Amino acid sequence: MRISMRRRTRVMALGVVLVSLAGATPAQAAPNWRVAALPQLELSSRLVDVSATGPDGAWAVGYQGASYGAPPPPRPYALLQWNGNSWTERLLSDDVSTLSGVSATTASDVWTVGQDRQLAPYAARWNGSAWQGYRPLGQDTASTLFDVAADGGRAVLVGGNAHPLILEWDGQRFTRATVPGADAWPGTLYGVTTAPDGATFAVGAWHVEDAAYPEPMIVQRTGSAWQVATLPTVPSARLLGVWARSATDAWAVGTADYDSAPKPLIMRWNGTTWRRVTAPVAAGSLGAVAGDQAGNLWISGANPVPPYVEYPGSLFLRYTGGRWSAAYGPKVNNADPYLSALTNIPGTSTFWGVGAVWDPVAESRALIERIG
Repeated sequence: MRISMRRRTRVMALGVVLVSLAGATPAQAAPNWRVAALPQLELSSRLVDVSATGPDGAWAVGYQGASYGAPPPPRPYALLQWNGNSWTERLLSDDVSTLSGVSATTASDVWTVGQDRQLAPYAARWNGSAWQGYRPLGQDTASTLFDVAADGGRAVLVGGNAHPLILEWDGQRFTRATVPGADAWPGTLYGVTTAPDGATFAVGAWHVEDAAYPEPMIVQRTGSAWQVATLPTVPSARLLGVWARSATDAWAVGTADYDSAPKPLIMRWNGTTWRRVTAPVAAGSLGAVAGDQAGNLWISGANPVPPYVEYPGSLFLRYTGGRWSAAYGPKVNNADPYLSALTNIPGTSTFWGVGAVWDPVAESRALIERIG
């Protein structure tokens, strides 16, 4: 089973969390973050994305049964639905390998993307009663889809092949978006979001001038056309998470020096310019960001615990009222979870977070947390 770039990132982060248990000092738990009960999944499972439509509706996706060297299970993807009371595992009618992104706008409009068993890009849409599967690029195994943003019957799917990839669903068919300058250098888009006003932002990284290490990349559509955003130069960095309140207020998060001495990378769009924001912690990696319409913003990641600066722990950053705060999340089985995605429950200040935690038997175990 081929492991995607996004999946390699998550696995790498989880493995480092395991090492931190050898000597890190106990982390202080973030108030009110709590772990949700999940249905039993195969050993070595992970959830990588989550999306909510309201207090009684949410979807989470990922994979399971991915132990190194073990044969793949009959159902290697993970697809969970929240009904307001519990999380339940759901099935796709297609032969799917892994799921990497999910976006839900209503109870009858949900998209997910990933790979089929032949490793070709896969997408599926839920209409409230059944899933309809698609191969938007046929059997093109050189391309990968990492995330999707649904918006009132339309959808934007992102990923990469030799260059950043954007596909748009108009309600009838998929078309590849034209983005001037996006094919100048090799790159990949890992996350995408659409604001309530229709503005769409996709984030990732590209190898400018064919450099060995990438720089952050943001592609956005805040009007009628896509464009590559002008960003501050941050070498050896990538963006994994993005969230937008509107066409004039968006956030992107990731990591600089991610393979050596990771440092948090936060960028904010004000409608005119992307600028780098100073994080409240000096070291660590960031993977997800989400906010609500009341002005609260949450970011998840991994943060070194002094004096073992090379060992990260579960991290939450919060921005509200113009002020930052940082806290460590709750331990699970005496280990620090890594949350790959966050989402706000519309109409509330409650958030879901999904990811995994190291398990000595299962290697990794899928996990969902909630605050509020």
